[in-house]
Amino acid sequence: MALAENTESHGLTRVSSYKWVMLLASFLGFVAFAFGFQLGPPILINLENEFGVHGAQTGLFMSLVMIPGIILALPAGFIINKYGFRWLSFLSLVAVVVGNLLTATATSFAIALAGRFILGVGGAFLVVGTPVFIPQWFEHKELGKAMGVFSTNMPFAIIVAFPTAAALSQTYGWRSPFYVAALLAFVCALFLVFLTKEGPLKGDPKPIRMDEVKHALKNVEVWKLGVAWMLFNTATIAFVTWAPTLFQQFKGLDSFNASLIATVVMYSAVGLVPVFGWASDRLGRRKPFIIIGPIVVTLTLFLIAFSSGIPLIASVVGLGVSTAMVPPLIMVIVAQNLPPRLSGTGFSIVTLCQNIGITVSAPLGGFLLQSTHSIVYTLGGISLFAVASMATALAIKTR
Repeated sequence: MALAENTESHGLTRVSSYKWVMLLASFLGFVAFAFGFQLGPPILINLENEFGVHGAQTGLFMSLVMIPGIILALPAGFIINKYGFRWLSFLSLVAVVVGNLLTATATSFAIALAGRFILGVGGAFLVVGTPVFIPQWFEHKELGKAMGVFSTNMPFAIIVAFPTAAALSQTYGWRSPFYVAALLAFVCALFLVFLTKEGPLKGDPKPIRMDEVKHALKNVEVWKLGVAWMLFNTATIAFVTWAPTLFQQFKGLDSFNASLIATVVMYSAVGLVPVFGWASDRLGRRKPFIIIGPIVVTLTLFLIAFSSGIPLIASVVGLGVSTAMVPPLIMVIVAQNLPPRLSGTGFSIVTLCQNIGITVSAPLGGFLLQSTHSIVYTLGGISLFAVASMATALAIKTR
């Protein structure tokens, strides 16, 4: 009896320890895509100079990455639910490698955009698939903390990508960062294919029936979350995409410092995303965070428009704090609204909405800047989407 209890205890300890390996694998899979995606903002001016494109047209370099995600998000969720994500993660990261290499070797803007589209195909599966492992390994009482850690993926990618792109492009040309991104994705592909596996909390091993998928797709609260997440991403990604350009044109900063200050929003966010996830676990409440976050985003965008020097940096830090509130809680509420075996469908819904928001964000920012030639009106227009996100969050039925 004692031997059996010890064996069971040892098995539970191994499971408990391995969930952190799975969290790391999920995180790295997302970062491998996000790093290549976020190399764009610091080199948009380089693209304009080399290929003769401007404004909303330049914004396609970012938004086109999201188009495959809009098309493939729901099918990706169904495929991942049915076949799992281990080998799909490898194939997705291979697409990321190919897309980055094609962009790096592009001889025209059209070819560069083709590379970004292929990057987006891999990203469409990675964004839906990487979080699927988490509710399979973490119980509901730990989901806030786990999703908080996972949701640092985009801030972390931006923190690394912006200065990397700025420094390498100044020294070796704008193409060089994309070779680095291809290498990173290849290494992460090997990591995921050898270490990932389905978790003990996935539930019923029987194949998922179509009626279960249809039921998940009709979950109104998940769709509300998706809309709130779409609007929030429209505001935040529009800022992150155009902040380096805005800071160069209206704050008198050079390329490197403009990119560096733009990443301050993510430096402040990356440490706080897990904290807000943990806090929601302790409080047992999720909704207040996804309401307060967009409100503070709106306020800080206006402060950024009118400030410079230290107040500018402080305002960007405030924006980072507010953006950290929302991502982990969106994912947690989705996971709590559906069983783990159907989480792929839930994440595909919010990913679809997120990709629409990101797709709109870059051309929107470019259009506002090109039309108004004003940082105040550009950031003011962007802030309206944060207000709409807050209004949508108020309608969500959750604690």
